[in-house]
Amino acid sequence: MTKLATFPLPGIQHGNRILVSTIEQRAKNDPDSSWVAAPIDNNDISRGYKEITFAEFNNAVNHAVHWLKQNLPASDEPFQSFAYAGPKDLRYPILAAAAGKLQKVMVLPSPLIPPVAQRLILNKTQCQVYVRPSSMAEVVGTVLKDAPNVQQITAPELDSLLQDSQAEPYVYPKSWEEGKNDPWLVAHTSGTTGYPKPITYTHQMMAAFDVAASLPDIDEFLLHHAPGRRWYTPLPSLHLVGMMMVLSITTYAHGTLVIGPPSPPSADTVVDIFKHGRVDSALLTPALIDEMCLNDRALSALRNLRMVSYAGAPLSRKSGDLLAPYVQLVPAIGSTEVGGYFTKFRRDDKDWDYIEFQKHTGAVFEPRSGDLHELVFVRAPECKMQQIFLLYPDLDRFETKDLWVEHPTRKGLWKIVGRMDDYLPLSHGDGLYAASLEPEIEQHPKVKAALIGGHGRPLPVLLVELHDETEVAADAGHKAMVKSLQPYIDRVNEDCHDCVKLSPERLIFASGDKPFTRTVKGSVARMPSLELYKEEISALFENN
Repeated sequence: MTKLATFPLPGIQHGNRILVSTIEQRAKNDPDSSWVAAPIDNNDISRGYKEITFAEFNNAVNHAVHWLKQNLPASDEPFQSFAYAGPKDLRYPILAAAAGKLQKVMVLPSPLIPPVAQRLILNKTQCQVYVRPSSMAEVVGTVLKDAPNVQQITAPELDSLLQDSQAEPYVYPKSWEEGKNDPWLVAHTSGTTGYPKPITYTHQMMAAFDVAASLPDIDEFLLHHAPGRRWYTPLPSLHLVGMMMVLSITTYAHGTLVIGPPSPPSADTVVDIFKHGRVDSALLTPALIDEMCLNDRALSALRNLRMVSYAGAPLSRKSGDLLAPYVQLVPAIGSTEVGGYFTKFRRDDKDWDYIEFQKHTGAVFEPRSGDLHELVFVRAPECKMQQIFLLYPDLDRFETKDLWVEHPTRKGLWKIVGRMDDYLPLSHGDGLYAASLEPEIEQHPKVKAALIGGHGRPLPVLLVELHDETEVAADAGHKAMVKSLQPYIDRVNEDCHDCVKLSPERLIFASGDKPFTRTVKGSVARMPSLELYKEEISALFENN
């Protein structure tokens, strides 16, 4: 695979650059360089793409700066916060960069999480302003009906920001040392059904890629292959990974982000985006990769890329094996709190799903049970890529609750297999908090225990252990039990987004010869119990 460029970039002083100031520098020194490529017509990708330059991007940011100054309520508090939610378009990064220039804090609540969870995020961030486009007035109104102190403001249309007229320049006033620890963006941990935790990103945390590029002894990693690439991702900028792609990869790594229509993409749409947007690298969800691997045209398009990265969940073995001999597969693994895990760039057709960590992360694997190890980050002065200790400066170690297994013969290679906690990530990037839902199923008088599984699958699976497993031995008894469970499943689904709802079609009854594994205290051991039924879980998706 031929490299287009590599880090460090010629003539660039990496590691001490504020992102919004770097946007200004790119606009001044290389105004015609491409920031984003957008479809000319979202309804007809074949009409081609238009390039949005850094000069145009910076001008749009300056327009947004003046709009925010005119429309946000006056405040003497430092780092005034405002929330923003809107459709999947470029207002997210433009408003984010404008907030950074103005030393405001932009909060990014996901519209997919319940209104009560969004209100908790607003409360915890002391956010009293919610900016949204007119199309989101009803949705945001539902969120704020029990938050009368939060003011709604209608966001400008995208065209009014990406206009040709020149905005009065507005320059970020601080140096790296003065501004690196200032708050900028607030993302949140996953929380489709539970209560997510807001995580505040500083300017230094958003510059993590640039800091990594400054290390003289950094091993080869993804960003060494980012310069000059044309990237596509369907991940919206309301997610931190999407925001990193549209701001950090483009600004720091001199890549171009190719965007698609705002609607969820089909495999055929992605192929058209690749073709007409001249995409050579992609960051996709495993669910989308799986869909594309079932389509000959889409599979061929993936194989012809330089790089396919995946985020949100593990990639299925079947899809990975179809791609690994033809295209570089790169896991984009991390968390909202830790940030990117900064793994080494590996070329491996066979063990593509194993990961090797950079020494600068301070990653250690501590034994838990059997072959399982928990990933723990330990503070060390020689480790320069430890975002978690910027977030939690009083900690010296951080237990991720990620469970991993080491390669049986290749020491130092690790594969993630699950979590110690109850969060269940699904292949499309969303997920659910299983432990908050299982007690509802266990209210059924004949249910001994319930587990929700399906790690890395497109939909969750419900496993039920009965007090008397013989009740479902006969077909009639099985049907009757499923019917009696339906009201309990319905109650669980009331607080779940459509993409994570339970279904009797994905219901497995535990057999008498494979009871759930239990701890010394008598509670169900989640991961070992789910492991007992991995074949049955796989069969549900193979048959559908």
